[in-house]
Amino acid sequence: MPLTDTHCHLLDSRMADALHELLANAKRSGVTRFICCASSEAEWGDVLALAERESGVVPMLGLHPWYAGQAKRGWEGRLFELLQKYPAGIGECGLDFAIPEADREAQVAALEVQWGMALKLNRPLSLHCRKSFDVLFEMAENLGLPKRGAVIHAFSGSVELTKTAIKLGFHLSFSCSLMNPKNKRARSAVLAVPLDRLLLETDSPDISPNPGALNEPANLRPLYSVAAELRRETVEALEAQLWCSADKIFDAL
Repeated sequence: MPLTDTHCHLLDSRMADALHELLANAKRSGVTRFICCASSEAEWGDVLALAERESGVVPMLGLHPWYAGQAKRGWEGRLFELLQKYPAGIGECGLDFAIPEADREAQVAALEVQWGMALKLNRPLSLHCRKSFDVLFEMAENLGLPKRGAVIHAFSGSVELTKTAIKLGFHLSFSCSLMNPKNKRARSAVLAVPLDRLLLETDSPDISPNPGALNEPANLRPLYSVAAELRRETVEALEAQLWCSADKIFDAL
């Protein structure tokens, strides 16, 4: 089965010189679709151009919480205009209260704007969440999720948080940190996710399973093997279901 890397940052400067080679390597390993997230306005046009240039790249346009307080005035209108013109998803966006001196009000305001766009245009959300699950879950209860779906990426919350997220309708995507035997929390959480709500990602070029090396989308293949072993499922069953789940969320983009 082909595989979808449900969250990666192909425009990261660390990947620039070898991007074509990295994509070719991933495709040889069976990774054929790359959900490529832009985190700031400066990346929006480049992600769209990459999606036009490289087969299998699916664009996501968003304002990451790290940059919420730095966004130029009028970013909301410019993002909405692009989303009306291009069938892109929305992300990476979200909340990160783990940052020292985080501007929580700016983060919440930026996420509410992007969440509203996702609902109005029925686009999927790719969400970053650290130390802020209570606020994220409250927003989900108040606003509801877009019909296309909302994915909490690089999920490593507790089993209790996992159950709440599933109840609210989220999909949960696990990164290559799952390959680290010391990551007990993520390994417990992945067992609590119903198969039809589970997704896998690399978050390239970060969270590499190989210390000292950049992560790359080709690492998705061994991640599937680890996830299947942990869940005591066949790799084939995992591949088939997760492709269908990703298809429902991202296929029309």
